[in-house]
Amino acid sequence: MANPAENEEPRKINSNVVIAVTRQFGSLGRPIAREVAKQLGLKFIDREIIEKAGERMGYKIDELEKIDNHRIKGLSRMKYPLGIGSKETQDKLFEIEKSIILEYATYDNCVIVGRCANFILKNRPNVLKVHIYAPYEARLNMSVDDLHLSKSEAKAMIDKVDEARSSYYLYHTGEMFDSTAYQDILLNSSMLSFDENVKLLCDIAKNRFPSLKKDS
Repeated sequence: MANPAENEEPRKINSNVVIAVTRQFGSLGRPIAREVAKQLGLKFIDREIIEKAGERMGYKIDELEKIDNHRIKGLSRMKYPLGIGSKETQDKLFEIEKSIILEYATYDNCVIVGRCANFILKNRPNVLKVHIYAPYEARLNMSVDDLHLSKSEAKAMIDKVDEARSSYYLYHTGEMFDSTAYQDILLNSSMLSFDENVKLLCDIAKNRFPSLKKDS
């Protein structure tokens, strides 16, 4: 069945506001994105993507882990570089996630986190693409503070997630995870406070999308 989002008239596709966020683990990218969505009155889309994909594939979601890996009943834990299950299963999962992202980007005013959304939506003029990162040491410190981990635990988690995200992104897009090819904004979250990062992104979004000024 054809994806309705791909068959919409361009005028309708481009009429809503979408912010696509990629982020390094430990950069506080997810909480920053969530707060931006809240302050701008946008729908926050994160784990909903994998939940919907699991439903459409006929799998029950057992657990959604904080570090963005996931486990689906009957399949193994994430394996590099393809993710859960076989190559065929992973390719099918990505195509379903892609269709879900396109649907959200067509019908909702939203902030979409991860899942290669910046690449999937690269040709959409109504999408602001943001990459949130931070120097390694800053990510260690933020992970220790935010997740209450020891420094060695934080280092192990950062290294694990970096490898998973980089291989996943490279496999599905042909680009490195930290590539600037499909990004509009690169935000070093260690340079400002949490609230200042949120305000900066809100101001940029309002400048990009005049309709947000009317709603604020």
